[in-house]
Amino acid sequence: MKFSIFNFQFSKFRNIVVIILTMTFIFLPMTAMADSLSSLKSQQQYYQQQAAAAAAAKAAKAAQAAQINKDLTVVAGQITQTSNSLDSTNDQITEANTNIADLEAKIKTAEDNLAKEQNTMSAVVSSWYMEGQAGLLEAFLTSGQISDIVAKQQYYDSIKQQILGEMDQINKLKDDLNTQKATQDQQLANLNALKNSQIEQQNYLESRKTMQSQLLSNTASAITALAAEQQSAEQQVAALQKKIDEIKAASVGAGGDVVSAGEASWYYQQTDDRWAGYKMGRYATIGTYGCLLTSLTMIADFYGSSYTPVTAAQHSSFNTSGGSADGAMISTSIVSDGGSQSINWNTVDTELASGHPVVLGVALGIDMGNSYGVSHFVVVTSKMSNGKYAMQDPLGTGRGYNKSQIKAYRIIRK
Repeated sequence: MKFSIFNFQFSKFRNIVVIILTMTFIFLPMTAMADSLSSLKSQQQYYQQQAAAAAAAKAAKAAQAAQINKDLTVVAGQITQTSNSLDSTNDQITEANTNIADLEAKIKTAEDNLAKEQNTMSAVVSSWYMEGQAGLLEAFLTSGQISDIVAKQQYYDSIKQQILGEMDQINKLKDDLNTQKATQDQQLANLNALKNSQIEQQNYLESRKTMQSQLLSNTASAITALAAEQQSAEQQVAALQKKIDEIKAASVGAGGDVVSAGEASWYYQQTDDRWAGYKMGRYATIGTYGCLLTSLTMIADFYGSSYTPVTAAQHSSFNTSGGSADGAMISTSIVSDGGSQSINWNTVDTELASGHPVVLGVALGIDMGNSYGVSHFVVVTSKMSNGKYAMQDPLGTGRGYNKSQIKAYRIIRK
């Protein structure tokens, strides 16, 4: 009896041990998976921050480059204006030199004419002196006709006055020419000073242009480096998202080519009671027709915003005409929406590899009146190693679609 009790107790103890061991093996993978997901998400958050920082720095550098280009345009205009002014100054200097040379020639002519008149005056005075000292006195003493003597004196006086008048005019002309030349000399000095100033300004502007061009080149290099840094970080985000999606998708076990991968931190379900009844048109609500709005909300939050489907709807416009188009999205300011395009899986793969989620249009066999036959939208986050695509479905988790049902895609940016 004791042996039987012992066997019973041992058997009971053994069953408890088995249960404990079994539970340990069951929960160990789940704990390991949770730790792995937590680590992956932390890493992903780090690279998302790196990508955002690089994108912000790149945008700042792009704005700086745009301003430098504007400055270069202004400097180029100033250089052209200065060059034109310098050409005009050189033309004025040439004209001033020509005027000065012409005035110098006229002054020389006036001086020659003045010398000629002075010689003439000297000859007249000399002749008058010779006649006046002897001949005129003798004629006066011997002639009974004094009027002849007076007439001859008047003749000499008139010639003398004529010569003096000519000399006076020549002197006035010479003074006037000298005044004009002095003015031209001063103008030439001013023009040469202006020319030197313009050359100095031109050299300064050329130096500034060279500096700005070098700064633009450096900024362009920085933008290229930041773009590469951003792309590298986004690729890390995409690679980590792929691992996260694969772990979650394995636990969900949805069938199809595009499958749910659990709920992301930025996941929203359109049928959530908090906003399902919010109207987007006359009759349409987020719960009934808000799959695209909810998908865009998820991507906006993926990029760092903090919208909900309701606040996203408040920043969007919808068709309010009623009928099948009622509630269809017209525009939104929460993201940059590229609009629906016919499905191209290569483009989708490229976007996902760069860390950018993509909205896919799914045909569920319901006529919504659009050219692609799309009646539902989902967000895909990665292409997994098994070739399937991980998605966040506004209708809920645990769902899947075949590739043949995917008819369109939308490229979305923040």
